[in-house]
Amino acid sequence: MNELTVINQNGKLLIDSREVAEMVGKEHKELLRDIRTYEGYLGESKIALTDFFIESTYLSIQNKELPNYQVTKKGCEFIAHKLTG
Repeated sequence: MNELTVINQNGKLLIDSREVAEMVGKEHKELLRDIRTYEGYLGESKIALTDFFIESTYLSIQNKELPNYQVTKKGCEFIAHKLTG
């Protein structure tokens, strides 16, 4: 990975969960599992999920629609803190 692809969506800077997975050294499917777990924590705390993660999809090389997330800066920090304990 040479350069991150950052999207500005309504003033929120977002990065694709596939890139985040690469940055933290996880397989994308493992990061998706973790984010879905984090969704539960955030939901219980009544914190807006979209402040951290926005559900999305992408097209694979086989032209299949697969799940991913657009991750905000807060989401990246959340993931990093969960990895470091």
